[in-house]
Amino acid sequence: MEFMNVLDSSRGQCDRFKTIIFPLLLVLTWHTHSFSFCFTRAGEHYGISPLILKAISKVESNYNPYATNYNKDGSIDYCHMQINSYWVKHLGYRWRFLNNPCYCTMVGAWILKQCINKYGYTWDAVACYHTGKSLKELKGKRKEKAEKYIKKIVKAIKQIAQ
Repeated sequence: MEFMNVLDSSRGQCDRFKTIIFPLLLVLTWHTHSFSFCFTRAGEHYGISPLILKAISKVESNYNPYATNYNKDGSIDYCHMQINSYWVKHLGYRWRFLNNPCYCTMVGAWILKQCINKYGYTWDAVACYHTGKSLKELKGKRKEKAEKYIKKIVKAIKQIAQ
């Protein structure tokens, strides 16, 4: 009799587990899928490999759509692509949409595309995304930081591609 009570109580726990976990897994799966879709969509729209966009998001925020970073110069970086507040003047009222991960990806791709237009589809463009300048234009510690950033991007690309 006690054995049956244990079985009945464990079934109840299992049902509660299913009620909580399955919807959570669906949301997480949808969230991951929507992220992937946005990287692909942004890449197709701007002619950039989605792999590079994913790597930038990985390095910048570990894919955290709510990431906020306060910089020493007083600027602030937002969303998983860490869009700097410098871009407020270019985005206008659309700035407030950066909390949407897909929009954030599109803005990050747009910024990277501007760097690619200026420096070519090179690591200088990736350095530009991070610093606003190419490696050739940077000196000292800023250049070292940009080189480290590029190494992190390369490492992330290799991890994501596996």
